[in-house]
Amino acid sequence: MIVKLRKHIVKIFPVIAIILLAALLLSRVYSPDRELTPEVHIDAAEAVDHIDKVAEVCGYVASARFVREIGGQPTFINFEKPHPDQVFTVVIWGEHRPTWRTPPEQLYENRTICVTGRIRMHEGTPQIVAENPDQISIPS
Repeated sequence: MIVKLRKHIVKIFPVIAIILLAALLLSRVYSPDRELTPEVHIDAAEAVDHIDKVAEVCGYVASARFVREIGGQPTFINFEKPHPDQVFTVVIWGEHRPTWRTPPEQLYENRTICVTGRIRMHEGTPQIVAENPDQISIPS
């Protein structure tokens, strides 16, 4: 019986070693943005100067719209000026909308808010994708 067990261990050990090595490598490469602390705290107009940084971006929501007709059903929250002249956008994809109790376009429009996440550039406008309400706060 011990001989049979040794045969299985000899066959299984390399597979386990490869899986553990892959897990170790992936843990060093991948880190979700939502676990990152903001590197900077900025106004919406400054976001363009901080592409690829994790930031807390604050500004006035000039327009907000849920667009059911576009693939992914995004909600666009536009800062400082309405679309198409916004200086910064928060995007909430349809798959994440259910995590908000109140529709985000109703909750944030005409208010000053702050959003935390990694700033990316999309079609000339800096943006952050928000996946949960904890990324957005309403300053008092």
